[in-house]
Amino acid sequence: MTYVLALVLPALNIRTMNQTPFKINKRHQRGRRRGVAAVEAAFCIPIVILLMFGTLEACSAIFLRESLTVAAYEGARVGVRRRATFEMVEDQCNAVLEARGIVNATVTITPNDFNTLSALEPITVTVSAPLEGNSSYVFNYFSNRQTTSSVSMMREFDD
Repeated sequence: MTYVLALVLPALNIRTMNQTPFKINKRHQRGRRRGVAAVEAAFCIPIVILLMFGTLEACSAIFLRESLTVAAYEGARVGVRRRATFEMVEDQCNAVLEARGIVNATVTITPNDFNTLSALEPITVTVSAPLEGNSSYVFNYFSNRQTTSSVSMMREFDD
């Protein structure tokens, strides 16, 4: 029976399932693949660029926060030494902020009078800065946002 079908089907011009009705042009198929790649790129490239700028902005915010922490630490470190003054602490904080390119920062030091401090009393240095002017792209548009860092240390010596 199968032998008879094999002879009859080609004579009747009936195609079986594994035979294609027309020959696919390989050049046409390559062109379709290029079109698919172009569409995929059109969707993926903006997402990759958005992720890249988001990563840069997040790194910029982390750098700002760490810069404030370093400035507060260095100021507190100066403040716990013997014969330290309020101005020495403030100058050290401002020097670190300037070296790191942080603008419009505010330094708050408590207590205000270092002459009355005895050993093992805390000194707290708080440094805050606005996101506006200290960020690369996106955070420049947040005009009322501040980031703050604070460090407390114990006074080491009596004067």
